[in-house]
Amino acid sequence: MTEWWTYGLSDFLMFSPQAYWRLVARHNDAWWPAQLVGIVSCFGLLVALRESAIGAQRMVLLVLGAAWAWIGWSFFSLRYTEIFLGATWLARACGVQAAMLLAFALLPPAPLRFVPHRDRTMALVLGSAALCYPLLAWCTGHRWVEAEVFGFMPDPTTLATLGALLALRQGGLRRPLLAALPVLFLLLGLATRWLIA
Repeated sequence: MTEWWTYGLSDFLMFSPQAYWRLVARHNDAWWPAQLVGIVSCFGLLVALRESAIGAQRMVLLVLGAAWAWIGWSFFSLRYTEIFLGATWLARACGVQAAMLLAFALLPPAPLRFVPHRDRTMALVLGSAALCYPLLAWCTGHRWVEAEVFGFMPDPTTLATLGALLALRQGGLRRPLLAALPVLFLLLGLATRWLIA
């Protein structure tokens, strides 16, 4: 029997980097030019996060909920299932995240909290990273059709979600509950990017 300790994470990868980026390109090509809506929406989130009004914060949660639902269906269910066996579970996790965001947007507001300057700054950094994420394709030598855009791919959407939750004025247990799945998606995205680099 082969020694189990000789295996690395890359031995469990079900697809090649080329297959992954072809899939991203096909996904983007199928929905072009709707990615422009994703970029505008991400910019709108950055603007809305500067507002302290509950209405603006609810709008942020609604946009994020719609983005997670769209990614779960359009990317994970329609595309990623072709190359990754766990994609169906990821699609379901996106559905759960979308449902939670939409539910919290529609529920009566939780007790408000003071948002420290540090949290606001970090939220702005994460939101800006999500907005600029498509540029990573150019920086890493990929074609523009392989760019990852907020609302269409999980990584920039995860960054925007975590940033928004940092700036959210509604306190209580809602914020940690809403952040749990995005943190897991962020770790999965980092691991995937590391393995296909």
